[in-house]
This record gives sequence, C-alpha cells and structure tokens, in this order.
Amino acid sequence: MSDVQLSRGDFHLIFTSQKRYDNPVNGVYQVYNIRKSEAGNSNRKNLIMISDGIYHMKALMRNRASAKLDSLELQRGDVICVRVAEPAIVKEKGKYVLLVDDFDLVQSGLALFNSSSEFLDHYFAANPNETLREDITNPNNTTTAASGGASNSVKPQQTKQNTGNNFSMISGSQKSRPIFAIEQLSPYQNIWTIKARVSYKGDIKTWHNQRGDGKLLNLNFLDTSGEIRGTAFNDNATKFNEVLQEGKVYFLSKARLQPAKPQFSNLPHPYELMLDRDTVVEECLDESDVPKTHFSFIKLNTIQNQEANSNVDVLGIIQTVNPHFELISRAGKRFDRRDINIVDDSGYSIAVGLWNQQAVDFNLPEGSVVALKSVRVTDFGGKSLSMGFSSTMIPNPEIPEAYSLKGWFDNTGRNLQYHSLKEEVNETNSATNLTKYISERITITTAQAENLGRNEKGDFFSIKAAISFLKVDNFAYPACLSENCNKKVIEQPDQTWRCEKCDTNHPSPDWRYLLTISVLDETGQLWLTLFNDQAKQLLKVEASELVSLKEIDPAAFSKITQSLQMNQYSFRIRAREDNYNNQSRIRYTVSNLHNINYRAEADFLAGQLTQSLLD
Repeated sequence: MSDVQLSRGDFHLIFTSQKRYDNPVNGVYQVYNIRKSEAGNSNRKNLIMISDGIYHMKALMRNRASAKLDSLELQRGDVICVRVAEPAIVKEKGKYVLLVDDFDLVQSGLALFNSSSEFLDHYFAANPNETLREDITNPNNTTTAASGGASNSVKPQQTKQNTGNNFSMISGSQKSRPIFAIEQLSPYQNIWTIKARVSYKGDIKTWHNQRGDGKLLNLNFLDTSGEIRGTAFNDNATKFNEVLQEGKVYFLSKARLQPAKPQFSNLPHPYELMLDRDTVVEECLDESDVPKTHFSFIKLNTIQNQEANSNVDVLGIIQTVNPHFELISRAGKRFDRRDINIVDDSGYSIAVGLWNQQAVDFNLPEGSVVALKSVRVTDFGGKSLSMGFSSTMIPNPEIPEAYSLKGWFDNTGRNLQYHSLKEEVNETNSATNLTKYISERITITTAQAENLGRNEKGDFFSIKAAISFLKVDNFAYPACLSENCNKKVIEQPDQTWRCEKCDTNHPSPDWRYLLTISVLDETGQLWLTLFNDQAKQLLKVEASELVSLKEIDPAAFSKITQSLQMNQYSFRIRAREDNYNNQSRIRYTVSNLHNINYRAEADFLAGQLTQSLLD
C-alpha cells in the first residue's frame, strides 16, 4: 500500500468535540468519489465524498479548494490534507458536511484504503446523543483520537447565549469560520459568514394602510469587496435597530438572500439580505481590516453630464453655508431645508440641498471637507445635488483624497473663482457664453448620422429647432405625493390614489408632465421627451392646472398647446440607447431648453461671415 496514514475517526471527532469542531484543519482524508456540478455556472460547487478510514462524509469544495479540484484533476483514491475548512450540520436533512476552502494533495493514484462503509450521517442518526448539543455548556475535557484509532466521543461546549433580543448569538462560533466576501454572496450558498461594517443605518420607517401597520429598517453592510443592502421588517426591525449600530463591525450569517430592488437601493450588488429571526449577529472588535466606507468619487465638473435623479459620490470643500428655511409642499407638509455650496479642484461649485433634521442641525464651518455618498442629482435651474433617505454625509473623512483636497484648497483653491453649475443656465445671457453655446450646436441629421446615444452613458448635444407637434393625449401622469418618490399612483375604488413603492394611499395625486413633442430643423425631424421641469418651463403652467383645463375648458387647453407650434427653441438633448421588445432605439430627452436670443444669433452669424471673408 503506502506510508500515508489517514486521520482515522476524525469525522466523528469533528462533530463531537467542540475544540475539533472549531478548528477542523490538517485532517488527512482519501477521496472516495467525485461529483461535479454543471459547467458554466459561475457559482459552481464541487461535491466530493471523502473517507477518514472509518467513516464517509460529503465535502463541498469552494473558493480556493474548488479551483484546486479543477487544476489538480483530483481523482478517486487521491489523498488530501485539508488546510481550511468549516463543518456544517443541515439539521432538517440530517446531513453532515465539511465545507473545504483549501487543501493540499498528499498523494495520488492510490487504491482505496480498507474502511467501513458506514456514512457519518447514518451513524449519528442511530446515535443522536453523540452529536453537538446546544443545551450542554462548559465541559471539562475532550478525548482525541489515538493515532490510527477511532475517537471516543464526549459532550462538546456548544453554547447558545441569550442576548435578551431573541437572536441566535453563538459565542465564538462565527470567528473560527471562513469569512466570505460580500461580492461572493448569492442564493447558491446556503452556509456563509461575512465580516462587515454597518456603513449606513436608516431610521425605522412605519406605514399604515388598509392591510395593517408595519415597520421597515434599511441598512448597508460594507467590506473590502463591496456593499450590500440589508432589510428587516416589523419586530425584527425593532430588534436589529437596537443590536446593529452604524459604524461598528459584525459577523453576520443566516440572513436570507434575495434579488435586490433597484428602485429602493443605490448599491450595485445584485442581491440584498433579509434579516429575520434566524439571522446570527455577533459584534467583532477587530475591525482593522474592514473599511469605514466605500466611495466612487466623481469630480464636480462631470455632474453636468449626469442624468437627473441618478446618485453619485462627491468630495468637496464647503464654500458657503446658507441659512435654514422652511418649505411647504402641495400636500401641505412642512419641510426644513438648507443649501450649502461645495467646491473641488475641478474649478466648479455646486449647491447641495439638506433636508429636515439634517438641515436644522448642520453646523460644519466653511472650509471643511465633506464626503457625500449616494447624493441625488437634480436639474431644476441647472444641476445641483440633494441629500435623500439613503444619502450619507461624512465630515472631514480620514481618507487620502480628503487630505489632498484640503491641502489644495488651503494653498490654492481658497482664492479661486468657481464655475457654478446652478448658474450655468443663466450665464447664457452673456454674449460670450451664448456665442460659444451657439457654435457647439449641431443639426438633427448630424446627430442621427453620428449615432449619438450609442455610448453606454449616452451623449449630450444641442440643436435649434421648431416644435411641429405636441402629443396631448397623455401629457402628464398622476404621481405620488411623497417627497423624492414621483412614482405613478393608481386610483382606488374609494377614490384614493395608491403608491405601490411607498405602500401608501393619498387623497389626490401630484400630476407631473411626461410630454412628447416633435421638432424640426432645416435637415430633419426628431421626437423628444420632456420631463416635469422642462415641460413646465416650456408650457409655463403646472401639469395639474393643464389637466384640469383639458377637462373643463378644451378651447383654452388647445390655445395653450397650439401656441407653441412652429416656435423655435434651443434644446439641450441627452441621447441614450433604449431596448424595447428586443429592439434597440435611441431615446432623446430634453435636459434644458431656452428661448432664441435673436441678437446673439445675429452676432454669431455676423462673426461667421466676417471670419469667412478674412479667410
């Protein structure tokens, strides 16, 4: 045979000795059988059968072990030494599994050792009192297997601690297990543990409707590989709100993974965690290897190319802090508001809107560095930023980019003049800026011929065109009254309007424009979509007023819409590829529009003529 010695009886010991259960490494086993899952699955798992010389048990090869299984072309009879592993008990199925993350090949090409054909699952089914038990605490000794012999079982020190919150807090149980990266999490993994920081914890939200009352808690968990959203409902929301503190690091396992809902989350992870009564949470005091936050910063000068209502991360210096004031919505709700201006080394400044308690309590001095995560881009009167429910402001973050920006501002930036994205629309009133704006315009045919919009992020361009037709059948839609929602609501039999996103009924909708128009220039025709702000700028009337006017006075309604036909405007357009019914097309939306300044147009043409004569 061979001089190789298997760790005889080690499987029995792993599941009866707490010490061995917590550190199941360096066991020498023989591969008894191999079964691979279908190729092409990115979350492929490799299931093999291994033997310790007495018992057989299934082993799931994952992470590094999975890659080695392929590269080494492991075969039946090969002997391996397990270096990193985690034991698992699937209680509802009575299965005992070893989750192997790394191993070394000891010897290959051996015949199978003589061993019992008994499976570990079958043995413990017949001897249930020998397995790890949750109700036994603090044993005084364990008995390890003698060399070449079977082990004697003892009662392990598996303990379940009562935290007062009915959570499964198992002392020390997670620290010894292999830690998964957040980016690796998917529903294909049933047993995992992550070590992550609570990078964001929102306030508990409540709702009241015909189906009852409810609570919701939203959190973000962060590690070096990325971020994932977590949610908890009702009683679990209250409990986890007490246990999980923003900024602290925890071991987390046994949360349900489900597809992410992009309408509620700004994180790129395709899944999110549902925290329920089975979720295991344990605070981790060693947080040195877990980042405090993760940013994807962009410069302020690039915000002018960002789509409205998109979310971005920015880093800036507070230039001005404006006084706090109060706003009243159409629904009669009062909101606190404060605007601050930030700048960066791109030479631009932008306004940031703060809301409610954050607006009231804000006290950072001018000249401070702030990092804004997941802040929303708005385009009313030029581009600006607005803090939302999932936005985070971190003052004076301890990151290299912040130190660099602060040094630049103290040495150079404090005395600079900045371009304001908020004022960029009004700056076109000056002759210089208007001339530059006019010179950059293209024709409709040029935009179509150059396939503008095929880029992943779309393209911006400007045209001068006349409105030839307005689609007035469905020029507006009923929207939710909740702040920052704007989703379509559905009228209910009791004449209330329901928003599925907010799970709320409103007494009336907030009508918002979604206007489609046809425009012409000397080269061709284009269909454009105008959202609420741009359509209101064009029509000069609120959408709700125009909806009412269409019902009670069709003649006045037609007068307003027809008065725009064949009027020329300067349009700033965003082109972006859209797929509908497996067909690709370019969708054109208006990001801004201006009345024609005929004096500036004449001056520009005169300049062009003069230049042509000189040439």
